[in-house]
This record gives sequence, structure tokens and C-alpha cells, in this order.
Amino acid sequence: MSRKRKIRKPRQHNRTATILEGRLVKNKRGFGFVCPEDGDDIFVAGRDMNGAMNGDFVRVRAHENFRKRGAFEGKIIKIIDRSCQVVVGHLIMERGLLFIEPISSNDDAILISKKNIGAAQIGDVVQAKIIKYPKAGYMAEGKVKSIVAEAGDEDEFVLSYIADYGINPYFSDKVINEAEAVANGVKIAPTSYRQDYRSIKTITIDGADSSDFDDAISVSKLENGNFMLLVHIADVAEYVREGTILDMEALSRGNSVYLPDRVIPMLPERLSNDECSLNPGVNRLTLTASMEIDEDGHVTSYDIDESIIRSDYRLIYDDISDILEYRDSALVERYSDIYPMLLDALELFKVLNKRRKRDGSIDFDLPESKIILDEDGKPTDIKLYERRVANRMIEEFMLVANKTVAEHYFWAKVPFVYRVHQKPDALKMQELRSFLSGLGITINGKSDSIKTKELSNVLRAIAGKPEEPLVSRVMIRTMQKANYSTECLGHYGLAFKYYCHFTSPIRRYADLLVHRAIKDQIHKGKYIGVKGHYMNALDDVCKHISETERNSMELERKITKYYHIIYMQGHLGEEFDGIVSGVRAHGIYVELPNTVEGFVSFDSLDEYYIVDEKTYTAVGEVSGKTLTLGQPVRIKVSEVVPEDGYIDFDII
Repeated sequence: MSRKRKIRKPRQHNRTATILEGRLVKNKRGFGFVCPEDGDDIFVAGRDMNGAMNGDFVRVRAHENFRKRGAFEGKIIKIIDRSCQVVVGHLIMERGLLFIEPISSNDDAILISKKNIGAAQIGDVVQAKIIKYPKAGYMAEGKVKSIVAEAGDEDEFVLSYIADYGINPYFSDKVINEAEAVANGVKIAPTSYRQDYRSIKTITIDGADSSDFDDAISVSKLENGNFMLLVHIADVAEYVREGTILDMEALSRGNSVYLPDRVIPMLPERLSNDECSLNPGVNRLTLTASMEIDEDGHVTSYDIDESIIRSDYRLIYDDISDILEYRDSALVERYSDIYPMLLDALELFKVLNKRRKRDGSIDFDLPESKIILDEDGKPTDIKLYERRVANRMIEEFMLVANKTVAEHYFWAKVPFVYRVHQKPDALKMQELRSFLSGLGITINGKSDSIKTKELSNVLRAIAGKPEEPLVSRVMIRTMQKANYSTECLGHYGLAFKYYCHFTSPIRRYADLLVHRAIKDQIHKGKYIGVKGHYMNALDDVCKHISETERNSMELERKITKYYHIIYMQGHLGEEFDGIVSGVRAHGIYVELPNTVEGFVSFDSLDEYYIVDEKTYTAVGEVSGKTLTLGQPVRIKVSEVVPEDGYIDFDII
């Protein structure tokens, strides 16, 4: 569930009371908004909550606010589903009473008796189960389930939010034992139905700190001028069978979570970092997409097989980029036996990338950063993460493999999981069109059917120009979120008609499902059992793993912001150049080159600013000075408050 919700303007005025249902999003001051799936957000005062808690699905009697035309308010008349069952927060004492003060500012504090705190001490972060829900005049009550972090733990913040987002950093003994048994039980050897690629030069290329290797590649140039690309992916489905304890755990998690200081894996390390990981010098079971690709970037033929490989090298992005960008002599000599293959891979990358751009794929190249931590887990630096040629090359190879696999199984008409990214909402696209028109940029087509290529052409036309960051950010805000589906609805941003996630089954459950479909076809319907049951379950699974993905991304953003805040504590009073990254009613957000973002309140400026959200601008009422998205500004760090989660800047 999203923790921040934009309040939409109502579509119609109606003073008649209406009964609606939706999810309640509360504010720390007690009021909240009920958000129907199809309709307008409804304001609910604290006195009208009727015992509802943040996240509950409720029924509300709504009517138009007679004091404010166009706004809706209501009273909760029934709690349909209790979303809030566990609260994570600090155990505190006030006036002789024990409370849990939630980590999330939207959640309600709950009362707790001494007999229900277990071994917890005042100041500890605990996870408590709600045993009594609130009624009129009475708070909710809870019972401590576990201690998340002891008072004063250096890890307190990170552990608290991991727990608050419902993510378990540990595996049960049952899961660990099954992983061990499975790892010892699967025979890694060639068979009559597995292609044996162990004699072919095979490499993995990943980040320097990576520990789980899903994918490996082999590339060669053929006599006819075409390329042969083999994308080998860990055969996790051979180890994690449907319905097992391991499978249920992986499904529950949905994906691995990557935080600045740790990885919370989807599978126990015995599998994720060892038996399934494509480590060099050892035999590994894989699924391989072998694709012949012509000089124009078309896949002319392909096979998708179970296979066995032995990776020759575990390479890192920076080294391979140094080879391909600078022809680093020491590295070329070290990897002389695969140097010709790397040159072929570079040539193929350029062919595929050119083809994808020609087809209209959008490539938002916004800055990403890496947080450098010391031995005590404190941030010492935040560096831009550069997408160099080796990173982009591997991404391109994974894209063509994902696309090829998705198209094959679409036409095979089997139960399958696609990665879909639908076209933008027509209203948002119209707003984008109007915004671009103000910059003198025209996009062709109706707002409900603008082709991806039109947007890609805009980005290419303004590449390197001052307005590029502005247009990129507004365009991203226009896009819908990608998700998983049993329907092949295409990927708008990539301009692919067919697309799936095939290349990361160690860290994504969606890819594991794709592998099961592949193995089921290879083994003639014996791998996933009854297809009708499997197909019926897939819709719910797609919804679940889409939600776990969003939940993990929110947690990653939360923890990253926390480290940004801690880092900027050491830079109070310092000046930096940045760009305006957001325009709101009460101020603007400014992003620094290292991706740290802070807020500039209009109250800190010397005049009143009028905000136009449609053009992402704020204009000084007296001076006419304009602040707009993407505009360079010079700021000073004025205040940093980790407890409240914010960084304040002043414009200078």
C-alpha cells in the first residue's frame, strides 16, 4: 500500500450522501482519507474514524463538503477488512502507561500492558500483535511478538523499517534445512535432455560486490556475419519445486531486497550464493536462450533449452568497461583468451542497442548513486553509479533474451507470466503534451494512443540541452508502473510487444515462474502439474509479486533516504549546486549531483510564490522570479533532522 497518496480533484459535485468503499490512509494528526479504487478521495475527521486504523479497508458515508465546493468528506460506517494486524515501534512510557509509538507516522499508537511486553525494555523497537482494536474512546491494545532492535542499537533504524515493511531478514530452520537437502540432492551432470555448453567460453559480468550470479553469456561471430548469443540463466526451478516449503517462502517474499548495507535474499544463501549461483570453475545447471542475431539486430533463429555450463571467469563491470572503452593493456593481457569474445560482444551490443532505439525504446538515463559505508555502517560518501559500456551491454543482452522467451511462449499459448508496462493514462499524456508545447516541443498522435517512439524522439532531440533533465523528469511522472500479468500487454517504455522476466530467478519469483513454464514444455506437461490449477493461481500470484516488488522498492527508498540524511548531517552549512526536482504547494525539492534531495520551503524565501502544478513552476508574486522543474539552483544545507526524516535547504 502506498504511504503517500495524491488527493485528486473530484470529477463531479454531489451533495447527496453516497456509500463508498476504499482504503484508509491516516495522517499522524488523526484525520485521514478514504481512497476508493475508482473515485475521489474522501476526507475523514478523527472523530469520524469509528475505530478504523491506517490501511484498513472501510465503508464510508460520503457527501460534498458544504464549506468547500469540490471537496468530499465522510464518516466511516463499517470496517470491512483490518489491514493493520501488527505494529512496529518504540516501547515508551508516559504517565505510568506503556505504549508502542509506531515507526510509521501514519499508524496509530497502541496501548500495552506490562504482562504483554515480554522481555522488552523501554526504548526497544518491538513488533506487537494487536489483540484489541480501538473503539470509541479506547485505544488499540497489543502484545509484543518480538524485539526488533534493542534501545541504542546502531542498526535500529534499518531493522525497524525492515520489520515495518513486513520483510523477514531471516529464514526459519525448516526453510534452511530444506535448502540444504535440495542442494545436496540435485545432481549436477549432463543428461540426454540438457545441452552441454561446458566446452564453450562462458563468462559472468556483475558488480564488484555481487555475490549471487543469475546470468552468464557466450558470444561469437558466425561465418555468415551474424552473431550467436547464448544467455545462460541459473536453473533455480530444478531446486525450488512448486508447493515445497522453499517455494512457499520464495513466493511469500516475492523478490530479494537490496539495501545499501545488506541483501535480504529470496532464497537461502546455500542456494542463492552457492548451488544455484553461476560461480566460475564449477558445473551449474542452467536454462539457455541461444539466439542467432543478424547485423540489423533481428533474432533470426533461437532455441530455449535446459543446459549445463561451467563459467570460465567471474568478471566485474569496471574491468570490462576499461577493456572495451580504453583497451587497458594489463587487463587485455590478463583476459587475452576471451578478449576476442569481448570485442564480438561489444559489436553485438551496438547492433542491438541501435535496433532498440530505432524501434522507439525509451532510455531514461537519470543518475543513480552508491552509498559508501565504513566498518561501523556509517555513510562516508555518496558516489554516482555510472552505467558504463559493460553494464549497458549486459542489460542489452538480457533484454533481447527476455523478449525472445516472451514471444515464444505467447505463441505457445501456455500459462505464463509477462512483465507488462501499459501506455500512459490519456489525461496524463495530454498534460505532458501541453507541458511540452510550452517548451516549443510537439508530439504527434492522439493523447490515448501516442507511440513510444514519439517520446523517444523528443528525448533524442533535446539530448544535452538545458531542458533535458526537466523533460525527462516530467515524462517519467507520466508513465505507469510496470507489473506482472498473465496477459501479454506489451512493454510501453521498451516498445516491446512481448516481454517477460527470464534472467533473474535467484532474486525474482516471476522469473522462477517463467522457468517452470519452460521446463514444463520441455518435459511435455509433467513439470507444473495440472495446468488449469496453475493458470488460476497465476493471476493471484502476479498481483502478489507486483505488490512485494513495490513494497521492496519503497523500503529501499526509505533506507536510502535515511543514509542520505545521516550523511548530510556532516555537511550542515555547506553550499552545493543542484537542480529543482519537485514543485509543491509549500516549496520545492532540490536534488544534488549525488542524488541527495532536500526541501526548500517558500517560507524561507523573501516573497510569496504562486504555484502552477501543471507546468511544474513557482513564480514570485513581486519579482516574477521563476522556479521550475530541472532548473539549476545553488543551495546551502540549513537543517538535517534524522528523527523526522528530512533535509532542509536554503536557496542562496
